Amino acid sequence: STKDEVLTYNGKIIMHPQFFAVSSGKTESFADVFSEDIPYLKSIESLGEDIAPKYKSNIELSLEDFTSKVNNTFREANLKANDLANEVRIISNTDGGSVKKIKLGDVEIKGTDFRKLFNLNSANFNVSINKSRVVIDCTGYGHGVGMSQWGAYAMAKQGMTYDQIIKFYFT
Repeated sequence: STKDEVLTYNGKIIMHPQFFAVSSGKTESFADVFSEDIPYLKSIESLGEDIAPKYKSNIELSLEDFTSKVNNTFREANLKANDLANEVRIISNTDGGSVKKIKLGDVEIKGTDFRKLFNLNSANFNVSINKSRVVIDCTGYGHGVGMSQWGAYAMAKQGMTYDQIIKFYFT
């Protein structure tokens, strides 16, 4: 039923038909994740995804393992395991809620780089530090840009059609 249908923007086939698994309740703007502004890929609310199996995830590391991993990748960070609570701080977030910048000791890095370093499900995370552990809690799964597969599923379950769903995500 969709034969010969394509997605267009301003009369041209779209070049970035992005999709991902699970949002955190909002999608991400293309510019925040891929550093280019794409007018039809802006952050929007995407509800009903908290039923997805990978909606929430977390990892725990010892203070030493966290410090070692950061310092081995970002040598200029100079993190110290005994002072992480003062040396690790989220600086800014995107409109979609993901971490845009995080401070790790003497360096600031992008949230997407932190995500890669710790193999996180998304860049929408919080970091908490206690006496012996670093806990990184994530919401969502994937880069967050474009159509959320679980969001589309939730909308379809509510009776929305494929073209309504497409128009919702690709504004």
